[in-house]
Amino acid sequence: MIIKKITSRKILASLGDETVEATINDIYSASVPAGISAGKYEIKKVTADEAVEEVRQIFEICRDKDFTQESLDKEISSHGFGGNSTLAVSAAFFKAMTGLHPVTQGATLPKLMLLLFEGGEHGNKNITMQEFMIIEDSVNQASEDFAKLKYYLKQNNIESTVGAEGGFSPLNFDNNKCIATIRQLFPGKNIAIDMADSFGNAAVPEGVFSVEDPYDDESWEKFTELNTQNKMLVIGDDLTVTNPERIKKAIELKAVGGIVIKPNQIGTISQAMESVKLCKNNNLKVVVSHRGQETNDYWIADFSVFAGADFVKFGGLDRGERIAKYNRLLEIQAATPH
Repeated sequence: MIIKKITSRKILASLGDETVEATINDIYSASVPAGISAGKYEIKKVTADEAVEEVRQIFEICRDKDFTQESLDKEISSHGFGGNSTLAVSAAFFKAMTGLHPVTQGATLPKLMLLLFEGGEHGNKNITMQEFMIIEDSVNQASEDFAKLKYYLKQNNIESTVGAEGGFSPLNFDNNKCIATIRQLFPGKNIAIDMADSFGNAAVPEGVFSVEDPYDDESWEKFTELNTQNKMLVIGDDLTVTNPERIKKAIELKAVGGIVIKPNQIGTISQAMESVKLCKNNNLKVVVSHRGQETNDYWIADFSVFAGADFVKFGGLDRGERIAKYNRLLEIQAATPH
């Protein structure tokens, strides 16, 4: 596709901070999120004002040139721009290339890691683990179960705030109470936990399907020890930050069984896909994820299907910017040939 025009503007992310949106050829727009608990090995970010200026510079570099996704991403990532600047352009181009429907014959939608409770940096500090989730096969099932939890909290007069990513954060709950409530309401459902140990230091729980970031991002030996016990799926996020080099190290050390993929950790769609392919070639589960500060854009849902993700993390069903991603999955599901 020939790039005739790229414009950008500042918009607000879900917690009120500024982020950037880019538009290619006056048609395809994409905005980028920002993490709350960003890993220290993620690509550098710039302010929204700086990102707008960098997108202008990207246009000057790309003006009137014909690109594929790969050639564009290679070009714009070679100039030292902020990852939020490059991803806004890369994601807008991705929308153009896929025509907003990256659905092919036989496409399989990912399973959902539905967020029920959240704490740590995202909610009630008495809940030291960041996310308590259950594995769902469909958006419809997720909606029913989320409503079931909401009804339970209301009927039992349990006061709760809504966390940054749309999960519940009851004021008198701790980690054990979150686990016990999930097991009571959803017996037989697989439980997934994001421990975000850089902010937590909680003990590794027993009897769960998966744990994400059980240790900090330098504790390779601890990750390997836990992963080789084969008791649960060990997932890296801050450990691997969608970076192929860190993923290769995790593979070499047998540190994880799954990897979280967040395109804004690495800066372009193509680089994120390189990480996805590395995971698939080494039998690691792929978990495509939103971020703590999101926008109403839903291209991450398209990306998850395009990437053939095993799971997605789009948060709870109590914030509009999260609902946008779930609604997009429903739209893709309806358009998928059966």
